Amino acid sequence: MTDALIKRPQIDGLRALAMIGVLYVHYWNKAPVTEYVRVTLFFVISGFLITHILMNAKARGGHILVRNFYIRRALRLFPALIVCFAAAWALNADGFRDSAAWHFMPTSNIYFALSQEWHPWVVSHLWSLNVLEQFYLGWPLIILFLSEKTLHVVVVAGLAVLVFVHANDTHLAIDRWWLVLVFAFDPILTGALAYLLQRHPPPVRQVMTSHFAVALAVAMLALPLVLWDGFGHSDSYRFFAQPAVAVLVVGAFQGYRGPIGWLLQSPPAQFLAMISFGVYVYHMMVWYVMAEAFPVLYTPGPLTFAVLGTTTIVVATVSWYAMEEPIGRLKHAFPVRRTGPKAIPVSAAEPVTAATEPK
Repeated sequence: MTDALIKRPQIDGLRALAMIGVLYVHYWNKAPVTEYVRVTLFFVISGFLITHILMNAKARGGHILVRNFYIRRALRLFPALIVCFAAAWALNADGFRDSAAWHFMPTSNIYFALSQEWHPWVVSHLWSLNVLEQFYLGWPLIILFLSEKTLHVVVVAGLAVLVFVHANDTHLAIDRWWLVLVFAFDPILTGALAYLLQRHPPPVRQVMTSHFAVALAVAMLALPLVLWDGFGHSDSYRFFAQPAVAVLVVGAFQGYRGPIGWLLQSPPAQFLAMISFGVYVYHMMVWYVMAEAFPVLYTPGPLTFAVLGTTTIVVATVSWYAMEEPIGRLKHAFPVRRTGPKAIPVSAAEPVTAATEPK
């Protein structure tokens, strides 16, 4: 079995962790000291896997159908989003109708950057999905037309520019809202770079997945727990977290052994990963509907986390089996790669994962 054909369940396990992080931050603790890790994990996994899918399709030859890539993304993302938007429109949740066009496009991140407020808050979490969707617009074309060696240069150059922008936003007169919500591609590029690096000969992968590298990555992510208050929300931690998370993603891609591997591959983790995109999309609307009926749930804490977390998982499960999974089967009609007169489904090159896109 080739590398392209192997399922990566431990990556799905990381998706489940990211999803739990979303619910914890929104329903329980709005400002944990390691808050940035969940956003970084989402972006790094996404950049890593999208690059993996496209690079494998390209490496196996044939004609790359970029249009079908976009269709497949739409089939995965739009069903749950349409249901969420329909509910928000019907209830006019937090004045959703006034800015609905921005969220339909989707450019919620730009709208929030322009307005400089999280209103309507029921779709405020979609900024991260929008950043990823905007990345999707150009990245497939870049992979299609550039060599792998040139891709390394493009990714490193992109990271250098974004690090410079984030480190010098004051001198560049870039508003913080724009910096965080629009100039946010660096962890996605970090994920892409991590995938490109692990494609190198075995010694490179061995270094990236060594016990020392994993221990150092965990230590870097834990720094806010031992350093001063506020470090976890600083740009310094932002830059530390990205390579640390990338090391953990590469390790999961190659496969951890022992308790960590078992936990990431466990049935509960795989189930949560499967429904994770629905959890991400619906959880703020679930909060709005439930809290309007029971105002005590507007207060984050253990009770809110338990009640709303359970409700959101139930809603996402119904959505998956009743709508998302059946519609997702249509992706087989839109292969990303075509050889000769007959199209070959991309499922042979695509890990069987559920796209989760947490804030």
